[in-house]
Amino acid sequence: MKSSPPPDPAVRDAATRFMTSIWQLQRELGHELDPLLRERAGTDPRAYFLLRTIQDGAQYPKVLSECLGIPPNLLSRFLSDLSAHGLIARQMDEQDSRRVRLSLTPAGTRALGQAEEVIHDCIGARLGRLDVPQLAALLDALRTLTSPDPHPCTTQGTRP
Repeated sequence: MKSSPPPDPAVRDAATRFMTSIWQLQRELGHELDPLLRERAGTDPRAYFLLRTIQDGAQYPKVLSECLGIPPNLLSRFLSDLSAHGLIARQMDEQDSRRVRLSLTPAGTRALGQAEEVIHDCIGARLGRLDVPQLAALLDALRTLTSPDPHPCTTQGTRP
């Protein structure tokens, strides 16, 4: 197998700075959002993403697991918690009785709405630090970085 040339030092530096910035942003947002979500929405970031993804159409555990990259056994525990708190309902699928269909309860819809208000306020304040061109460039760059790539950790000309 052909080995790839070492990355350009500027690219290596950019990768390190990028990962450090992502880590710091994630931690700062967690410290800000966790207590606010618990206080104002009675939820947490994990529950927010589960509720949002169910509302967006991932209404079966297998689909939800794939969408969020959560192992099925862990997802099952998360869904049990949401169900115990009255945020989701589990029904037998009308087309296939072996499948369980997930939906938000009215309490889940309210919690999701309250969580979105908190998230929009918190993240909106951070994004408000950017001018319109900077924000557009950031969002475009993130879209590019999260676009599907068949071999994201390999360089051109090499295969795993």
